[in-house]
Amino acid sequence: GYIGCRMRMLVLLALGALVAPGLAYYVPGTYPNEYSVGEQLNAHVNSLTSFETELPFEYYTMPFCKPVDGVQRIANSANPGTILQGLRIESSPYTFSMKVEERTKVVCQPKGSYGPLSAAEAKEMKTKIDEHYRINMLLDNLPVTVYDLLDTNQQFVRPGFELGFKKDGKYYINNHLVFNILVYETHGEFTAAKKRYESTLAAEALEARRRLSAAHSTDDEQQQQQQQLQNGEQGLGQTLGSGATSRKLLQAAGAPAPDADDDGPFYYMVVGFEVSPCSIKRQAGQPIEEVACGYENENRFGPQEIGEGVDIVYTYDVHWQPSQIKWASRWDAYLRMPGGKVHWFSIMNSLLVVLVMATIVAMILFRTVRRDLAKYEQLVVEGNSLDLKDEAGWKLVTGDVFRTPQKSRSLAVQVGSGVQIICTFVVTLGLATLGFLSPASRGALLTTTIVLFVCLAVLAGLASVYAWGVMERAYTGWPYVCAQVSIFYPGIVMSIFTVLNLIIYHTGTSGAVPLGMYASIVAVWFLISIPLTFAGGFMALSLPIPTNPVKTNQIPRHIPPPSAGAHPTLLFFAAGILPFGTIFIELYFAMTSLWLGYFYYLFGFVFMIGVLTVLVTVEMSVLCTYVQLRAEDYLWWWQSFYRGGAVAVYIAVYALGFLLSSLSTLAGAIPVLIYLSYMTILIVGVYLGLGTVGFAASYTFCKAIFASLKAD
Repeated sequence: GYIGCRMRMLVLLALGALVAPGLAYYVPGTYPNEYSVGEQLNAHVNSLTSFETELPFEYYTMPFCKPVDGVQRIANSANPGTILQGLRIESSPYTFSMKVEERTKVVCQPKGSYGPLSAAEAKEMKTKIDEHYRINMLLDNLPVTVYDLLDTNQQFVRPGFELGFKKDGKYYINNHLVFNILVYETHGEFTAAKKRYESTLAAEALEARRRLSAAHSTDDEQQQQQQQLQNGEQGLGQTLGSGATSRKLLQAAGAPAPDADDDGPFYYMVVGFEVSPCSIKRQAGQPIEEVACGYENENRFGPQEIGEGVDIVYTYDVHWQPSQIKWASRWDAYLRMPGGKVHWFSIMNSLLVVLVMATIVAMILFRTVRRDLAKYEQLVVEGNSLDLKDEAGWKLVTGDVFRTPQKSRSLAVQVGSGVQIICTFVVTLGLATLGFLSPASRGALLTTTIVLFVCLAVLAGLASVYAWGVMERAYTGWPYVCAQVSIFYPGIVMSIFTVLNLIIYHTGTSGAVPLGMYASIVAVWFLISIPLTFAGGFMALSLPIPTNPVKTNQIPRHIPPPSAGAHPTLLFFAAGILPFGTIFIELYFAMTSLWLGYFYYLFGFVFMIGVLTVLVTVEMSVLCTYVQLRAEDYLWWWQSFYRGGAVAVYIAVYALGFLLSSLSTLAGAIPVLIYLSYMTILIVGVYLGLGTVGFAASYTFCKAIFASLKAD
């Protein structure tokens, strides 16, 4: 039934995502739509959102008028991403006629008003106004905004508009909307291309029918069917061969067009959707008078107060404004972000840090290590054991450096999870940077992330089993490793997700995931992700276990107390400072976008900062591991993983600071719990991903320097 249908949908999405990048520019909402003068456009409504509660609600849970033909869910807008985000895009009674100015158009048809508010409706509306809920609408897939899209000095744009306002202890509803729609004139090129494509498909279908008929018919039947097909072609030609459309099709095909007197613009594209909301008190059943919105001295009726028994009249104006913004650039105004120079400064600063750290690491590898080796050889020849202890440093742990660490299976599981997270991050950001994840496709980023994470479970199994083999020198017990890695990080996410969903379910929010969707996610986890993990683990069995450059002694060496400069706690916190400094600026913009509702589409900057962060983490891991080995501490396996993920501690502290400063208006315990829950998932993911980077860098470093020791 319903659950089975949801399961099949999610499985198909998982498979379809493998080929989606090649078709990404043809997803619904990204192909240009051209409208002729007078052609009807329908606005859609999205969930109500608030940045004080983080709980979205469906639009029609509030006392708003519904379309005459009933509310319809926009089917092509639903995907796992939008469902998990609580976005519900539906039809609305707001209709527009292209280039037709309209005044005080009544929303509620045929009654003219919503009807008397009940006590519960009035109370709910007042609560939503106190919590600063915003109404979100869409026209031609563009979100509405109260900001001036043509103002180049505008630093950012926030979608939606306030539901109402409170003044002197009274609540008022924004029941009158003044829409300003930006349009760009065209000559119908896209419409002609679309019709030409449809005619090509129709011609190919006729040709296929002709060939099929010829293969299975007698001579008389072939003549009769050929005549029918010719009649069909003539009808098709008549359908596509009239007026301006035929001229445009001929021009698009390269043929000369007939002479025409009217060759002006026939079509318009929507390139901006602005609104100015206001509150105007009107009497239901009385003639609607035009009132200038936004001018208190012009509004002699006063604002529309909310209360039990009040009959609200919803109206709107429509204005059309010509614009030079082309369709391909219509999202630029929405995606505008402040501080463009700040992003480049952040990248240059991070690049400088990477170069400095690279220089230090190079000195360690090509100068210090070689010098230590030379001293070690000299001391061995001279036989001075006291000087050997003082000067040799990391060479004294030669027989213990590759000793199997404690809880090696747990470490292998975390390394496998980190590989899965890092690869998901890289591929998702790569697709977003190349433009395949358009902002017009709502939920695409989250959907792609989930699908990639599921599919890349094969790498988690492969990496965890391989790391297990490297540490244990054998693949014995690999199924247990696969079983643990398949439920480790996904289990953390699902546990938090389940508890959070149970807590917010009673609020009636659309952010509560439906049972069918929840069952689909669990089914994908158990039927796709876990089998892929075991498949990856099985593939790792064919990989040879690398030989360590030095042999391990049977008796472990005593580890002396560390000096102040080599203390594990100091190295842990030192290892996270520079990576956090690299991501600090972009982290602020990302957090602002995620929790304060601003658009964020600077994935190119994020990708570059991510690469630089990985490089800094590698360099810090190598440096700290060298300091640890110099202190004759060979327990670097777990320490390298901890130090690689140390930046997560700084992100956690920053997240708490962001909560207390920028999100101090969060209302109640549930919004705070939502924030902490999702930030916990993010922080654990960062810890596992960069911890794996630190582990891999330290392992490679140890193999390199001890291979040099063996060679010398």
